[in-house]
Parts: sequence; structure tokens; C-alpha cells
Amino acid sequence: MADADDRIQTGAATTAQKTHRYLRLSLVLVVFALVLSVVLQSAVVSWDPLVLGWRPLPSVSHAVYTPARDVFVGSLIAVSIALLALSGRSRATTLLDVCAVFAPLIAIVPTGIAPTTIGPAGIADGIGAGGLPCPGPSDCIPSDYLASAKAGIAVYGVTVVAVVVATAVIRVRRREPNRSAVVLSVVALATATVVAALAFVPVVNERFPFNFWPVHSIHFVVTLVFFALFTAVPILYASGPLDAHETPPTPRQRSIYRWISGLLIVDLLFLIAAVAFRQVFGETPAVLIGELAALLLFAGFWWVQTFQRWNDADPPSIAAPRSSGPRASEP
Repeated sequence: MADADDRIQTGAATTAQKTHRYLRLSLVLVVFALVLSVVLQSAVVSWDPLVLGWRPLPSVSHAVYTPARDVFVGSLIAVSIALLALSGRSRATTLLDVCAVFAPLIAIVPTGIAPTTIGPAGIADGIGAGGLPCPGPSDCIPSDYLASAKAGIAVYGVTVVAVVVATAVIRVRRREPNRSAVVLSVVALATATVVAALAFVPVVNERFPFNFWPVHSIHFVVTLVFFALFTAVPILYASGPLDAHETPPTPRQRSIYRWISGLLIVDLLFLIAAVAFRQVFGETPAVLIGELAALLLFAGFWWVQTFQRWNDADPPSIAAPRSSGPRASEP
């Protein structure tokens, strides 16, 4: 441990320290890219030829129906990978791992389009002059996007199984029991099974992806679950360090964590109200406002975490603690 302390004091950093610093900082930059893409898409009526204006998207998730789709999907996949890469054994890192399970589904299963947004003045203008077909009075997903969602779910399910099997084999070969990894594996397999059933089992897939009542949309459910789980993370950090090797948060950082968690709770309630009573809000993009607020709070947390844990001598790891070594991983 003395060698580690010397490296910190002299300004040198281990590879593990640099990796965890840049992973946390990358989560801030990914959110920046996603928010920027939504703002630009709201300010550009047409990309070819370039025509500027102001037509805010109904929500961040509606970016999937615009030229900003690649940034939207790529950002969420990047967030998932970064959260998994920060895996550890504390309660907070376990929650972040579970968040990583749901993040890809936000990108894979698109949000529904309300019939009122289809047409010359709606979101369809960002895709093509002909608009998107949305039969009936309820929300819908165009058939092409529906097929893409089902293909994505198939890949997601197979990937989850592959990752769970690979990590189980590694734990057995290294003889490193990990309760957090087992919990994560169970949650991931259960989530993949449920979503695959809702997409492909004839008895329940008739209304896919609007299978849930009363919120209907799978997209909205997984988005709420993601941010609800994440809300607990700053609450945990506000109480102090979660393991002996972690740099304790300063009183100011603890206060920021409490504010972030409190504002996230208020924002989640606002999002639920915005979806449930969207007719009351009229043309005001309430869901967009709520989602942008959630993203900024998410980025704010990782900005504070980056500097709180900049000099952590022993970054979190899913590896079991080694009593014989000079440095231990997270308990």
C-alpha cells in the first residue's frame, strides 16, 4: 500500500486508476453527446438541404425516429458498457450493474409515437415527407422499427446468456464466489426472458411493445426502472464511503449527492405525470424536459464521482479480495 500512496503523492497513476477515471468521465461526455444530438435535431428542420428552425422533439427517446438515431442508440450502449466496466462488490456498484442491464433495452425498444404527432407538422417530418403510418387512435411503432426492435431483443437475449455463462465459467475457474455477480446474472436472465417472451410468444406478444398497464410501453417501463435504480446510488454515497479503499466524499460532495437523489425522485414523479396526463400539457414537451433533467443529473453525479475518487488507490473490482496481496479489492 505504501507504493500506491507514493504513486498518488507523486502524481503518477496506475493503469487501473486511469481506466476508472476515464470511465467515469466518459459517462459525462456520453450524456453531453446525447443531449447535444437532441438539441441539434430540435433546431434543424432538415439536414439536406440544411434548414434551421425550432421544433423540439416530444422526448429524448423520439430521437430514434430522426437522423440522431445512431447517437441515441450508441450512447445508451456505451453507458451500459461503462457501467459494467465499473463493476464492484458494493451495493452501489451492484445497482449500477443492474442499470447496465436495462440501458440497452431503452435503445432497442423504441418509444411509441402518438397519432397526433404523425403528419406534416409532426415528428415524422424528421424522417421523410410521407410521414409514418400509425393506424388507430393509440400510440404505435412503425412496422420497420418494430422489426428492428425484435431483432435487437433477439441479439440482446443471446448476448445476455453468453455473458452470464462466460462470467460463471470465470468465477468457477478462479474459485471466486461473487454474490453481486450472481444477483446480476439472475436479474439479467429474468429480464431477457420476460422481454423475449413479450416480443415472441404468441399468447402475449399481440400488443408488443405496449404490453404493460397502465403505462403500456416497455420502453417507458425500462427507462423508469433504470433511473429509479440509479436514484439509490447517490443516496448511498451521500452517507459516506462504501468501502475502506474508497476516497470519502467531502461534506459538499455529500450534499450534492443528496440533492441529485432528491431531484431525481421529483423528476421521476414528474415524468410519470407527464406521460399519464400528456393531454394536459398540450404542446409543451414535458417528457423531453423531464428526460433532459434526468440525464443532466446522471451526468452531474458522474462528474462529482470522477473527482471524489480520482486518487482511489484501489479501484472497484469484481475479483474476490486476496488476503495475501498488498492491495485488496472491494469487499
